[in-house]
Amino acid sequence: MCYDMRLGKEDFGYTYNISKMWYACYPENGIREIYGMTGRQAAPVLFKLVEYMQDNKGKLLEFEPKNGWGSFDGAYEFVLKLLDSSLRQPDEIWEGD
Repeated sequence: MCYDMRLGKEDFGYTYNISKMWYACYPENGIREIYGMTGRQAAPVLFKLVEYMQDNKGKLLEFEPKNGWGSFDGAYEFVLKLLDSSLRQPDEIWEGD
């Protein structure tokens, strides 16, 4: 199972196995916090998640799945890609799942 997300014509996906990392920052929605937002609106939300992940790496490493599907590094890089896309497409709307 994976998150399927898109902004404009760009599609993104990453395993749901690391969802606890994103829910640690946004307990109600995790990475889905950005759904329905424009790239412009989502950028600060994603930037906060990037900072959270940087500041809490030790804690978040505990959430790495034992089955090897997903990792802190992969989840962090994924969020950076989402942030980059948001900055490049400020007027597009995030959709997913």
